[in-house]
Amino acid sequence: MTKGERRAADRRGTERRSAPRRGAPERRAGERATATERRATERRNGERRRGDRRITVANRLDLILDVTRQLMSETDLTKLLSLIATATTKIVDCDRATVFLVDHDRREMWSKVALGASEIRFPLGVGIAGTVAVTGKTINIPDAYADPRFNQDIDKRTGYKTNNLLTFPMTGHDGRVIGVFQGVNKHGGPFTDDDEETLSSLASSAGVAVENAQLVEGQRQLWLSLVETLAVTVDARDQQTAGHSRRVTRYAEVIAAAMGMTAQEVERVRTAGLLHDYGKIAVRDRFLTKAGKLDDAEFAYMKAHAEKTGEFLKHLRFPPDMRDVPLMAAQHHERMDGKGYPLGLSGDQIHVGARIVAAADVFDALTAPRYYKPAYPIEKTLEIMRSMTGEHLDPAVMVAVQSALPKLIATLEDLKPTWPKPGDEGMGSLQDASQPLSERDQAALAPKAPATPTGGAA
Repeated sequence: MTKGERRAADRRGTERRSAPRRGAPERRAGERATATERRATERRNGERRRGDRRITVANRLDLILDVTRQLMSETDLTKLLSLIATATTKIVDCDRATVFLVDHDRREMWSKVALGASEIRFPLGVGIAGTVAVTGKTINIPDAYADPRFNQDIDKRTGYKTNNLLTFPMTGHDGRVIGVFQGVNKHGGPFTDDDEETLSSLASSAGVAVENAQLVEGQRQLWLSLVETLAVTVDARDQQTAGHSRRVTRYAEVIAAAMGMTAQEVERVRTAGLLHDYGKIAVRDRFLTKAGKLDDAEFAYMKAHAEKTGEFLKHLRFPPDMRDVPLMAAQHHERMDGKGYPLGLSGDQIHVGARIVAAADVFDALTAPRYYKPAYPIEKTLEIMRSMTGEHLDPAVMVAVQSALPKLIATLEDLKPTWPKPGDEGMGSLQDASQPLSERDQAALAPKAPATPTGGAA
């Protein structure tokens, strides 16, 4: 090593020896600085998490407001309950939701809406939902099977496993519990206090909306019972056609559904079916209950019932969505070729609902026994109806009849107990109806022959 190299090495050693050593106080100061930085980082992360939580709460509030607007605009009870159940699953992030209503008269809880399950009924006070309905207090269960109040029978019937659930009461304007709704199996663990607070907000709006929908449903049921009573009153006057209005209504519903009509449109057709013969209330008994054939003058008199139906029904204040029911009921004897009554309308001039009721009317007139004919089998009924298609019956409606045949046959079997029986007033005996076809139906199968004015679906 040269002298220069030795001097450089000596200087480096001297510098290392003369460098100040880091003592304990300095180390502690460094550690304190590191801890301060760590706390600052944690504080920033906490603020970020709280910010994220505020965003979640804001989103929840927006969702609740949006759901509330939807609840207040929906008056169909079934749709409303489905909306509440769906909203519950979203708002509290759970797997399923069940909405129960309280039937105070029957002391039962029932549900039309149990997402993922069919209708449920059980006694009031049974299980978690029943307890909430009785006490009006929220129940938050982190472990359903560990709680003795949980009714395991529901899981056994549905095959579903409930882990945790949050059940909240809905109250009406008078403070009485009208129902409860549950969130079931929250994702990521048990339901929290925040979930309870959120459902409390939803329950207030849901209770008001459900009560309003129940009032609307009550008015609807009152209206339907009035219509059904009018139909029964007419059928009771004529034992020859006992149960006819009810059967026509059921057949018309099936045909309307097969034509792709909405539920509201089907309901209108159903109402028209119930009332289609209401004008017979003005027909004198000696014509209405006459056993045997009607002569030409008597049949012309009977035909006036279609016009009377329209006249009488105009006096009823139909709901806005039912305003065309009188028209449908009054037109059910019009024909596609314009040779029907009372106005001689043809084709599209006839309301489509009236064309459906006409087909249902003929279907029942052929398949049910009457004083002048036996009950025809389905094959013969369809043969006659096909011969009437185009001139009398709407071809499009007949396509629906054919496509809905399995349901029509099932409905027919269900309604056979409503048929008039031989020996009933005006029905005569089995021998009176022993001919395979009535004169009018024979004429229907032979279009060139003049048709007699009796029989059929008058």
